[in-house]
Amino acid sequence: MKNRLLILAPRGRDAEVAARLFGQNDIAVLVCRDITALLEAIRIGAGAVMLTEEVLSALDADRLGEWIAEQPAWSDLPFIVLANGHRAPRSERALQRLQTLGNTVLLERPLHAEAMLGAVRSALKARLRQYQIRDFAIAMEAAVQDRTAQLALARDSLEFALDAADMGSWDIDLATGIATRTLRHDRIFGYEEPAPEWNVAIFLRHVDPDQRAMVAAQFDAAVSTGNIDFECSILAKNGDRRWIAAKGRMRYAPDGTPVRMTGVVSDITDRKEADAQLAQAHKMDAIGHLTGGVAHDFNNLLTPIVGSLDLLRRRSKEDEKTQRLIGNAMQAAERAATLTQRLLAFARRQTLKPQAIDVGALIEGMSDLLKRSLGPSISIAFELPRHLPPVRVDPNQLELALLNLAINARDAMPGGGKLTITATSVVAGDRNLLSLNEGNYVRITATDTGIGMDKATLARATEPFFSTKGVGKGTGLGLSMIHGLAAQSGGTLRIESEPGKGTSIAIWLPVTDEAVIAVDGGSAEPAHARHAARILLVDDEEIVRTATAEMLRDIGYTVTEASSASQAMAAIKGGIEIDGIVTDYLMPGMNGAQMIQELRQSGFRAPVLLITGYAAKGEDVPPGVPVLAKPFRQSDLARNMNEMLQQVSEGMQLRVV
Repeated sequence: MKNRLLILAPRGRDAEVAARLFGQNDIAVLVCRDITALLEAIRIGAGAVMLTEEVLSALDADRLGEWIAEQPAWSDLPFIVLANGHRAPRSERALQRLQTLGNTVLLERPLHAEAMLGAVRSALKARLRQYQIRDFAIAMEAAVQDRTAQLALARDSLEFALDAADMGSWDIDLATGIATRTLRHDRIFGYEEPAPEWNVAIFLRHVDPDQRAMVAAQFDAAVSTGNIDFECSILAKNGDRRWIAAKGRMRYAPDGTPVRMTGVVSDITDRKEADAQLAQAHKMDAIGHLTGGVAHDFNNLLTPIVGSLDLLRRRSKEDEKTQRLIGNAMQAAERAATLTQRLLAFARRQTLKPQAIDVGALIEGMSDLLKRSLGPSISIAFELPRHLPPVRVDPNQLELALLNLAINARDAMPGGGKLTITATSVVAGDRNLLSLNEGNYVRITATDTGIGMDKATLARATEPFFSTKGVGKGTGLGLSMIHGLAAQSGGTLRIESEPGKGTSIAIWLPVTDEAVIAVDGGSAEPAHARHAARILLVDDEEIVRTATAEMLRDIGYTVTEASSASQAMAAIKGGIEIDGIVTDYLMPGMNGAQMIQELRQSGFRAPVLLITGYAAKGEDVPPGVPVLAKPFRQSDLARNMNEMLQQVSEGMQLRVV
């Protein structure tokens, strides 16, 4: 009860997703549907409480203040609030009430799963420590009530309480310098049996050299300050590196002479590691926001470039020189689009379209491309057993990942060598070391005979923008992209390498029971409109809107343009006759998803295609709405339009209420 997470969520969908995530990571969760249930659960026992901004906006700030005053258990209870960047005044007041407790963590959306897990683990560890210290204090009070008659029992109780709180105690005789300790104290310092002797000098030898002067100064100053209180890193006798917290108090003779110093020491390694992981998660989340925003802007810029090149290519088929120039420009634009995909994959914000695929068939289909990418000095071998189970992944992103691995291998073998690509069916147990969910996986491994990596390089290999290829020769996003794809797909990435012995990179992807879907490579020539359908195009970026409109008109559609969702809504309510809508997702004021929701609520049922240059479509997008990622080719737009308008030909009636 004391180490469980309470989630207040009246509607439950977000809570169920969060509960599943935490349950998979061995965190006990109880979902409370209302404040009454939450108060009862806190009374019984809780480690932390998670609230969403939607819950905050529904709570009355003054009543929340009364609950806080009425419930002593709230005084040191950690609260984790999942909030949007822009809060309503009502939720802001409720949040301020919670923050008066001094133990509230605010997490801004959108969130990585690692950020949520790190915040919850840190909160639960802190709460558990509070319970342990409280239990320790109770045990101390009970033990010393009868110091004369029950001294032996008190000593045993104290040691038991300290051990339960993962603490060791020590007592230094200042006259001799000799320290007596509990066994737990010595075990924290890596001794399985009691150390033969102990004093301040021996203690300092275990302290990290960079912190040794600080710790020594605390002991020296204790004669005047009366106490010590510090955290430091130590090298234990068994070779482990740990973090400890030490607290001590000086004891004086009746004449004021310091005679003893007693205190406790605790192993805080887990807390330090959890804090570091949370800080890293916040850092990666911030970088993710930045890269996602940059990728969005690039995609918006690339959309009119790619669209215009497509139109020019079709209109100048007889001019060989123009076709060559357009081809070069299109190749550069596609390379830029690939870079934005890497940015989004690193930020885990790209729109993935996972489906069941046959890994062996996909790799075999790429064999010629991979061979051309490696060049004549490098041989490539495939070890692909038949009848591998299907995996669920975005096929285009997986192809991009494999191509990146091949290019990295080529660069690691400047004098030639061999690349071996294998695919194997494997099982992850319930206690696997890869942090994977228990189940069946397909492992794709690319092994080269190149120069390999040392430990320092290997440790940074998946960091964003880290590259060993020199300035201008690599973005440093290849492995970051693959790592992001594997994580988003429910798998993982693992790298093994040694200098001079090559590198082996494995992508783990979860097996699916779904039937394999054949991958359609598409057509370079856009399909002409089946009929002159009337399309309302909504996009706030003029150059994107103009290019998209021209691509649609070129293949036979009649297009009306709108520069905002509100302008489009006004046109629809004014009686404009249309057969379908193409709308951008992120727009000032009302976004595309909100516009679709409002139209559906009013009874409007025209089919809609959502185009986006940023990320996976938001949770506010209604189900069944197809999404086309920017930048797109004219053939991609044409294919999506035909699929969207197929709904009309199958009998969907358009009406406005």
